[in-house]
Amino acid sequence: MMLPLTTERLTIRELTLDDAPFYLKLLNEQAFIDGIHDKGVRTLEQARHHMESGPIASYQQHGYGMYHLSLTQSGADVGIAGLVKREELPYPDIGYAISEAYFGLGLATEACQAVMHHARETLALPTVVGIVSEHNLASRRVLQKLGMEADGTVELGAGEHVMLYRAAR
Repeated sequence: MMLPLTTERLTIRELTLDDAPFYLKLLNEQAFIDGIHDKGVRTLEQARHHMESGPIASYQQHGYGMYHLSLTQSGADVGIAGLVKREELPYPDIGYAISEAYFGLGLATEACQAVMHHARETLALPTVVGIVSEHNLASRRVLQKLGMEADGTVELGAGEHVMLYRAAR
């Protein structure tokens, strides 16, 4: 299965610089800031730079990254989901962010299941982990639905400790 991926409700494709307005909006939603991190991206120029140095560079360097999510029927932008390779982790981790307008519809789980299938079947990645803030119960549930379980904590840059999830044994 190559990109774009499709699920029952979603189209999943690589981000492009044309997505910068949506990306900027998503990164500045309060739920993103509270649940993930304030990236300090406040302008379209900063959003484009963040995309170029993050997801777009990751596609070229690792063959994967964060992907754009849209509703297949309407084309509405709903979020991002994908894989991130961090220096602090030996394996890529799965992540996502859904726009607040689409919370509670199961889109994160649907997108992440497709990304995990892509990671295993197309990218042949032997292991994918998940990281999440302890207080982010919704994201912890998504990781559990993917068949992962908590396996301690890991320190990311700047002394930030997050829970580490791995495939259930």
